[in-house]
Amino acid sequence: MIEGINIRCNIGPFEVLRSPRINLVYRRAAVVSRAEITVSDPGAEIGGSLQTGMAVQLRFGYRGEANLWHEWQGTVAGLEQSGPDALSVAAVGREQALLDTKITRSFHGEPAALVARRVLEATGLPVGEINIPADILPHIVFSNVSAARAIKQLEQSLARSFGHDFSRHSVWLSADGQLTWSDADEPGDTYVFETAQNLFVHSPAHSPAALSEITACPAPGLIAGMRVRIRDARRGVNELVRALEVRHELGAGGNKTIVLYGTERGWG
Repeated sequence: MIEGINIRCNIGPFEVLRSPRINLVYRRAAVVSRAEITVSDPGAEIGGSLQTGMAVQLRFGYRGEANLWHEWQGTVAGLEQSGPDALSVAAVGREQALLDTKITRSFHGEPAALVARRVLEATGLPVGEINIPADILPHIVFSNVSAARAIKQLEQSLARSFGHDFSRHSVWLSADGQLTWSDADEPGDTYVFETAQNLFVHSPAHSPAALSEITACPAPGLIAGMRVRIRDARRGVNELVRALEVRHELGAGGNKTIVLYGTERGWG
């Protein structure tokens, strides 16, 4: 249990209720969300029993706030001893299916959105909104490539052949558990970070090539792609932005959420 925050974590057959360090990262430009969880393991019981591919369920939120909880699911990707009595568990989100699923298939004269849906359905994950141009593809072939690579290939074909701009598009697993390919925001409430309330640090970028960053109180439920309102009284800033990266960091040194925003350059 981290001060001010309750956690509920299941890693394989083990339930973890205390952790000195949890990092959970979502990036709009990346395919897979990732978590790192440090667990106490003085007898090496956990490390000796866990294997890659085992299920991980992580839930955290404020004590006494039933509606302020964050839920994430994934699988163990790696294990590392982080001290004499501690184990660091690296985990990847359910979106890993986009990298693990291989596609070998050809399409002739099909709408791009239909091709995308067939590729995403092959992962076994539910497929939600696909918001891309409705162009007809004369011919496209996928030869034993990951589902993520197939979608990127489709995107590049549409950009080259029809001149479409995909810089604001991304592929992600929405909070409702559905794969989405869109230039829209992740649905959900707009999170407000405000000076003297929950905003710790605001570091605007000094060039268009860099991303601006805010550090704030933990914001359970916030993932990349959601809208964020920044009210920085010190700099006179009151703007609505899209979170391009969200890092939830919980640990002995303090609990915080870090949000990066700025110019988008696509995904993958």
